[in-house]
Amino acid sequence: MTVSTNLQIRSVDESLAAAAKAEAARRRLSLSDYLKELIEKDLQANSITARRERLFAEIRANPPIVGLTAEDTAAAVAQAREEMGLS
Repeated sequence: MTVSTNLQIRSVDESLAAAAKAEAARRRLSLSDYLKELIEKDLQANSITARRERLFAEIRANPPIVGLTAEDTAAAVAQAREEMGLS
């Protein structure tokens, strides 16, 4: 048995609401179904697994750097952390 809940979105700009309604109509969906579809797609696209798969694909697309040592990698990570304020 699936339990459902109601959500409410407040203070939506009129032009955004009109555009969403028009797009839902173009797709022959109710506004509610259209928004649920958008939320589901966004959550799937941004899941940890999806982000990890995109990262691995990017890593595979770039050839390894010849002569790179573990020390070089550690130094680069340390520098990146410092630049990001994480150290």
